[in-house]
Amino acid sequence: MKNGGRFNSFNLKRAVNYCKRNGIRKTCYKALERIGRDREERDYSSIAVFSRPSSLELNEQVNRKFTHSYKISLLCPAYNTDPRLLRDMMGSVVKQTYSNWELCIADGSDDDTVGNTVKEYKAGLDEETASKIKYQRLNANRGIAGNSNGALVMAGGEYVALLDHDDMLSPDALFEIMDVLESGITRSGNVYKNRYNAVYSDEDKISEDGSRYFDPHIKPDFDIDLLRSNNYICHLFAVRTSVAVKAGGFRSEYNGAQDHDFILRCTELLDPGEIYHIPKVLYHWRSTKGSTAENPDSKLYAYEAGRRAVEDHLKRLNVDAEVTDTEHLGFFRVKYKTEDPSVRMMKPDEWKALTEEDIDSVKEDFIMVLGDNIKPLSGDYINELASVLSRPEVGAVGGKIFTKSGRIDSAGYTRDENGVLKPDHRGLNGNFSGYMHRASLQHKTDGLAADCMMIKKAAIEYKDRPVMSDEYITVYDPFAGFKRRS
Repeated sequence: MKNGGRFNSFNLKRAVNYCKRNGIRKTCYKALERIGRDREERDYSSIAVFSRPSSLELNEQVNRKFTHSYKISLLCPAYNTDPRLLRDMMGSVVKQTYSNWELCIADGSDDDTVGNTVKEYKAGLDEETASKIKYQRLNANRGIAGNSNGALVMAGGEYVALLDHDDMLSPDALFEIMDVLESGITRSGNVYKNRYNAVYSDEDKISEDGSRYFDPHIKPDFDIDLLRSNNYICHLFAVRTSVAVKAGGFRSEYNGAQDHDFILRCTELLDPGEIYHIPKVLYHWRSTKGSTAENPDSKLYAYEAGRRAVEDHLKRLNVDAEVTDTEHLGFFRVKYKTEDPSVRMMKPDEWKALTEEDIDSVKEDFIMVLGDNIKPLSGDYINELASVLSRPEVGAVGGKIFTKSGRIDSAGYTRDENGVLKPDHRGLNGNFSGYMHRASLQHKTDGLAADCMMIKKAAIEYKDRPVMSDEYITVYDPFAGFKRRS
């Protein structure tokens, strides 16, 4: 099908809904960007299939001996699940190369279809494998959060992982999680500790009939700014069971965004170094017309719940901020509150020539480095950047920079495999939002344009030149816009 089969009546309805919210102009640009991404990813399905581990590699995984094999409990809330998709999901678990798992299915369905399907499926398994599939029929449908809690209560593993009733795992998913956990184990005498308390992976989507993989979501390492902008972690997310319980499990007031709320509360209990990202697609999110994977307009309540989840997360941390929707459903803007920031304006040459004594003499809290060739697109850019920089963990912040022709010059910088900083989204049409909308979302970045950034004085270290201390993070904020004059 051309362009992934997107030209159909169903997607036309989605486009109309988007147009009602955002207007014709933005709808046209969104469509153009979507078509471009489809073109770039048109060979992904075949690449995804052939890039999977070989039979030899999978066999080696089966025979791998770990020093401490954690049991991983897969939490699966079920409700009126299509039997075919349920069998596919269970099959993807049974095929795992790592064997110390259990599948906890908490069923809030209206009838016995799910229970009968599980029973029939287990009947075709050997006794040991069948015993790993734990099923409970709940006394009522408690909603996705309540059903998830039902699965959590069933869990007996040291780690729990989230799995929807119609999604699928790659055969090496749990092996890859255990491989990470093995690498995090340290021993002091007879006491073992693990520095990794949460692990997540990349994901993609799978068509309803299972014939096609598409929309790979390649995620960054843990990024609290991006997590406040959108539930980018989603699945596959595994967390130590004690952390999940301490976080309070799943909350029904966030139904539709219960995973986002749950992940936020779990990560609040952890240091960033305890959260590990596996840069591999290990989870396949089933795309059906009633799911948010296929139709973002199908569950508008979920996005409102997501915004409230971020608001309540910030309140728990005593962070004064306002959370608003962006034009993209399920993606948010966090506006941090700050009062009368003291900012020293400085040219790039001045900044580069600063001595340690010069830095000590600066009375202001923040330094705004702005080149003559850069034109702010908003009169409020100082307050916008300062609001992000007012957070204690942030050392520097920069905005979205456009070229004179209106394309993106930089949207933050990322280090390549050689450690060289490269501008993100350079050359992208300025009306496009970028991969997973990241050109339009606040997120952590490796670097900023040297002629357009705001730096916290307290974060500056002086070696042979002024640099930011490693204990601080750098943030990209697209809501401060700039344009190069030439």
